Amino acid sequence: MPNIAVLDYEAQSASTSYGKIISVTGILYNDQFQELDRFELFCRNVLGYIPDPYSLWVNKGLKKLKDSNMSHYQLMLEMHKKINQWSPCIWATWNGHGYDYPLCEKENYRSLLPIYILKTNGNEAADFLPFARAAKLFYPKSLETSYSSSNNPVFKLEDLGMKNFPETDKSKFHTATQDVEITAKVMNKVKQTAKPIFDSSLMTISKQKAKDQIVNNKMFTTALYYFGKSRPFACTYLFDHPEYTWPMVYCLEVDPKELIQLDFKSLKEKMKKPGKFIRPIPLKHPVILHESYALKSEPFRTLGLDKLKERAELVRNSPTFIENLKRAVKENAEEKKLKYSSKEDERTANDPHNQLYSGGFLDKNSPDYDIIQKFHTLDWDKRYEQVMKIKDPRFKYFGERLIYQNEPEALPSEAYQRIHKETAERVLRLEEKNFTTIPMAEHLIDSIRAEKDVPKEKLDYMNEVDEMIKEMRIIFEKALSGQFSTKKKDIA
Repeated sequence: MPNIAVLDYEAQSASTSYGKIISVTGILYNDQFQELDRFELFCRNVLGYIPDPYSLWVNKGLKKLKDSNMSHYQLMLEMHKKINQWSPCIWATWNGHGYDYPLCEKENYRSLLPIYILKTNGNEAADFLPFARAAKLFYPKSLETSYSSSNNPVFKLEDLGMKNFPETDKSKFHTATQDVEITAKVMNKVKQTAKPIFDSSLMTISKQKAKDQIVNNKMFTTALYYFGKSRPFACTYLFDHPEYTWPMVYCLEVDPKELIQLDFKSLKEKMKKPGKFIRPIPLKHPVILHESYALKSEPFRTLGLDKLKERAELVRNSPTFIENLKRAVKENAEEKKLKYSSKEDERTANDPHNQLYSGGFLDKNSPDYDIIQKFHTLDWDKRYEQVMKIKDPRFKYFGERLIYQNEPEALPSEAYQRIHKETAERVLRLEEKNFTTIPMAEHLIDSIRAEKDVPKEKLDYMNEVDEMIKEMRIIFEKALSGQFSTKKKDIA
């Protein structure tokens, strides 16, 4: 088994497209979870990005933003040095596919750095949260948990830490370092108390390995999370989604006999109703277990293994049924996409922040690849000239802004004034759904202050955040009025 590197990020916003990393911690472990190395990095705020006051309260990130001597760009470069030093390994996270990996990839993209560094060159990206849920589901005594008002296990790291490792310093929760340490401890405990689940987690980290597990087994068990609960499903593979390519599986608790007899139109309508019998399994470290695990719960225990296998054979040997399902899935996806596109804000769609995936990938065959690689090696006063050679407008946009954020004096006066004014207009908008603006931050601060019985600690903290936001407002209002300064002390 390769080394495991556990990662966690704290950001100044919950948005992966617009939030900027405040801090990142990585700890490298061997296969016995003995620590080999670690890094802890934090940085100051990035010019043109407004922190979300609530996020700062949760992760206590204000001090890092105000006191750090490291720029965000320096943090990204140092992080990449460590990633390269530790690679190849398994990069493990807690809800990483929901937050940490998209955040890291988009931050790499905005920093003109290798986007998929955690998933290439022998590296594999793991997310251990679904497997902790699966461990509790199939081995109830493997982890101690709190329970929600609906009597469902709670998998917040803070709760798991206090329940399973009572010596944990609770004052450090929501820091990247504490979350990494608790994640590693939970992983190690699952390895000791639910070893088959831990071993299964190592079999589906890569997309190809996960796909093989799904396709090559006529029947398997998965655990899907919805309505606040992890639920087991006995499944059989059908086909790949026509647009998104992830596997579509049939859930065997539903008798397929009547469904197979339906015409296409009736089948398509049936698929839109509650009680889904066909589900996607995105290849983001899915839980794929032996078929016997489904028999631990109802209705699979009552149905029995023979009945489930019979249904799997019937479904897999009904080519017309499978083709109708595939066609219905394709049409439903197209209809949903058309509905979304018709409502989509054109300004949002055209924002380079949102074009990492839609704009295509930068690979070594791209004419911009070598230009961008050289960008990072030049003195700041040479980088603008290099940025102007970039063909892809997305990378040109972020290249200019890296100079603006780190060495504004290195920009030509006209370019600096254009970018500074565009940034001011952006952050002073009265309404914006996709990222935090100064008016939004001010409104959030007022809302938090107005909370019933708000504690003094929280109120004092919001007052500090408010002072920072006021300073930002002064800087950008000056820009809108035509008062420009490229001096770092005036715009930082």
